[in-house]
Amino acid sequence: MKRLFINPTRFFLGILLIFTYLSFPLSLLAANEKQGEQLVNEVCSTCHKFKGEPESKFNLQAPDLMWGGDKYQRPWLIRFLIGKEPNLYPNGYRWDIVRQAEPHVVLSDEKAQAVADYFNQNLRDSRIKKNAIDLSQFSEKEAELGAEIFESFSCIGCHRIKDDGKLVGGPISADLFDSGNRYNLDWLYRFALNPQDFTPHSGEYLADLSGLGARYIVGYLMTLGVDNYPYYEPWKSNYFKNTDPKRGEPVYKEYCTQCHGANGDGDGPGAEGLEPKPAAHSKMALSDYPEDDLFNLLYYGGKNMEKAATMPDWGLTIPPQQLADLIAFLRSKFKVDLL
Repeated sequence: MKRLFINPTRFFLGILLIFTYLSFPLSLLAANEKQGEQLVNEVCSTCHKFKGEPESKFNLQAPDLMWGGDKYQRPWLIRFLIGKEPNLYPNGYRWDIVRQAEPHVVLSDEKAQAVADYFNQNLRDSRIKKNAIDLSQFSEKEAELGAEIFESFSCIGCHRIKDDGKLVGGPISADLFDSGNRYNLDWLYRFALNPQDFTPHSGEYLADLSGLGARYIVGYLMTLGVDNYPYYEPWKSNYFKNTDPKRGEPVYKEYCTQCHGANGDGDGPGAEGLEPKPAAHSKMALSDYPEDDLFNLLYYGGKNMEKAATMPDWGLTIPPQQLADLIAFLRSKFKVDLL
């Protein structure tokens, strides 16, 4: 049997090359992290606080960043650090002292990358739950409702957004016209639930938000500044590809006939005390109505579609497939030619 001969020199060089290849990225990462830590300690911490409990902004020079790794999207953070993004606070963070935006330190791309790495690896907040909110099925109508909440809760009194390209709103707190490119979704959601947990005694508004309300306003903020935001269109989902009008008929009977009547004449028992009267579906060409209009009316209700406020929002009550079947029934049943 022939013995295998191994050249000791070649074997040693091979092991050395493998070790060098494997250790190089790790050593580079360690060096990068060390550079990031040094920059944070020597540059960033001269204004920002990275440890301890949240404090009132009136005790600080700049925003607390103990949760910076959860708060900011990495691409935005790097652009900001290299001077490619505007100052977040148009009147300065401490508007009670200085009424103008103060210039931020500008780093090289290499140093910005190192700081972003340090943020990601070290500045995490256990209160931020991963995937706490899912916007994969966030619709344009939900964004509209979020915009209404943003205005009705007077958020625009402190934050600026853009309306047809023009800045509107009070320049007191952070500008939000590009918030969809700036913040991480899970952080923004947790912040919206109680801003006082992050900036106590700083004039932050604690809104009476429902679960849906939080979804609407956070989702709306995550669309701001994002080109061609991929809104979800429920009427293009699989539910609508598998509709059956026959399945929709008992849904109509259960939820609609009490007001709209058994034959859709608008004469259900609930109609007697309502003004305006429920729509007479039998006199409407619902077959010609766009599916998105019917969906939004049924899902979000009349009050959110500039219709009668007595029309309920059935979105949380009727399951998705039943809602799609109901719309199929309406379109197949009521085909009056209005001409």
